[in-house]
Amino acid sequence: LFWTGTCINNTSVMMFKKGSFEIGGTIYPVAIKYDPQFGDAFWNSSKYNIVSYLLRIMTSWAIVCNVWYLPPMVRKEDEDAVQFANRVRSAIARQGGLTELPWDGGLKRAKVKDTFKEEQQKNYSKML
Repeated sequence: LFWTGTCINNTSVMMFKKGSFEIGGTIYPVAIKYDPQFGDAFWNSSKYNIVSYLLRIMTSWAIVCNVWYLPPMVRKEDEDAVQFANRVRSAIARQGGLTELPWDGGLKRAKVKDTFKEEQQKNYSKML
């Protein structure tokens, strides 16, 4: 289950969908990071079709990954589903040495909203 709705290229963790975090219960986070030394498990579906991806994976020397099982996490009383999802995402990103991204997997195939671009431009201009 990818809470992001998709996977990413082994460098970042995208925003999690909040639905999985609204129902309550215990989350058992797992951080997985592929080691590209022998083969790259990332599939760029915009660049490669499924057949070429499978051929590349099947002919790789090895697909090696690090897996970290993190402590179970429960939603705090003062937390909403989005805050809980962000806390879990942060724990996974820290463990895997990954960057947290403030957007979801929909940007892989959709145009970035102008409002989001403007917000990022304002943030950048404040930094300068």
